[in-house]
Amino acid sequence: MSRTPCTDAARGRRRRSVVAGALATTVLSSLALIGSPTPAHADDGQQANVDEKLYQNEQDVLGAMEKWAPVKPSESVMGYPKGLDRDKDGNVKAITLADVQPKYDPNEAVKDAELAAAQYAADTKNPAPLRASAEHLSTGWPGSKAANGPDIRPNTKNDVVGGQPAEQYCNMVNKDPDHAAFGQTAPCIFVGKVDEKWPVRGSTDGVAGGGTLNYKVSGSVTDEKSTTEGWSAGGKISPKITGTPAGDKGGAGGEIGGEVSFTYSYSSTSLKRVMNTLETSVQIEVPNDKKGYLEGRANGAYYTGYIVVRDIDGNNQESLVAIPARAYVQAPDTTSPQTWFKRLTPA
Repeated sequence: MSRTPCTDAARGRRRRSVVAGALATTVLSSLALIGSPTPAHADDGQQANVDEKLYQNEQDVLGAMEKWAPVKPSESVMGYPKGLDRDKDGNVKAITLADVQPKYDPNEAVKDAELAAAQYAADTKNPAPLRASAEHLSTGWPGSKAANGPDIRPNTKNDVVGGQPAEQYCNMVNKDPDHAAFGQTAPCIFVGKVDEKWPVRGSTDGVAGGGTLNYKVSGSVTDEKSTTEGWSAGGKISPKITGTPAGDKGGAGGEIGGEVSFTYSYSSTSLKRVMNTLETSVQIEVPNDKKGYLEGRANGAYYTGYIVVRDIDGNNQESLVAIPARAYVQAPDTTSPQTWFKRLTPA
């Protein structure tokens, strides 16, 4: 992989940087940012995951989610994680080293990052250029000077690498078909430990019983990056709940709940892709002494950890950067964005 500045100032500082071997004298001007977002799938989608049981307590729901969408105690995401925790305006929520370190030591995270990258590089199912990029992340470049320990950043927004923000750095990909590093991208990975499984994403208000509640649910997947260039970053899931018909006990009808979209990342080991879910009808039979509501659970988990980045400067000196971060990762064994539960509470 070679290097590129995305700003004029960075270009001046980094023009002398090189990669080892055959790429040692190649400037990163041959790299460009990953192409514009494309729709995730051309197909019409799949049926929504709807659990037909009635659930009255949280623990039973979590037990069911273990079957619907099992998640791992730790995860890795190649590249810059699309599913970074964000506020309602879409801004990345900065977390600090003090938030992360008690749960996950950065030195341990760097070792985990190198191991996960090595496993990705060894998997022949992955594209060859990305395997080469992962190998650089795992072991560095041949003939370079090893990093003098990790550069551990104090928070998520302290993320400049090679003169540019980590997101820009990690999203670089060599798009020159005549270049020896064609298709390679910046050596970046997120590693984290689970801190919130299957967050609630979409629900209705509780409605007193004695009848049937009728809803339709669906989910659209957008903003997913092309998997033909660069790391497979993830996308955005937008759940939708509609009460039907208007005037039913489910409410006045129409869309319920407002904006509950969320972004997701793919696990480095995932071979499945999230798909749209078709509009699916849901009925909840509510006893007289209960309230009923519909609850959507995201098929994944939030992980707290670090974005680990390997860089190299003009003197062939490597650096290894660890940036605190929190990201949502889609469960690797399911293509469905979420699971819907029929819930009951005392009236």
